[in-house]
Amino acid sequence: MSLQYDMMGRANHRYKIDNTILTGVNIMTKTQKIEAEKIYEITIGKNVTSVKVLKVERRVNGQLVYDCENLKTNKRMTVSDASRFRREIKAEKPVKAEKAERTKTERLDGKVSGLTAAYIVLKDAGEPLNIRQIMERINERGLANLAGKTPGSTVSAAMQRECKNKQSDSRFEKTGKGLFAAR
Repeated sequence: MSLQYDMMGRANHRYKIDNTILTGVNIMTKTQKIEAEKIYEITIGKNVTSVKVLKVERRVNGQLVYDCENLKTNKRMTVSDASRFRREIKAEKPVKAEKAERTKTERLDGKVSGLTAAYIVLKDAGEPLNIRQIMERINERGLANLAGKTPGSTVSAAMQRECKNKQSDSRFEKTGKGLFAAR
């Protein structure tokens, strides 16, 4: 690809494909036929959008006119200049199926998550505890199987995130620096 400038100083891209030089943004060659019921990318001013060609008509003067539908706005439009068509869009992206609603399942080992274990400990304590005390009580009672180098930091971060994201609906309340209580 080479870059040239016109008299107004605007950049003009030149593409060389199979020894055919295509100037500007028009990437479609003259030999490619624009067909009905296909989706193309076209230029509208400086913008690029996708359209579906509904039908191709030939006017009395011999000019081809394309009746299109803009896929973004669903409005009909008539394109009389074939050089506005940039390329054919071969296949649409498949539509993703809606995700099924997540349901909580019981763990096979009978343990609960670190966050739920912290809530149980704080609810039973009835007073604010720091993360070290919470983790000691979780380990004493064997409520959760927390593997890793710093399970206390993980549970603390999860409690802070729940306080921040759920605010008044959170199960936890931050009562002081490093202190948490159950609501």
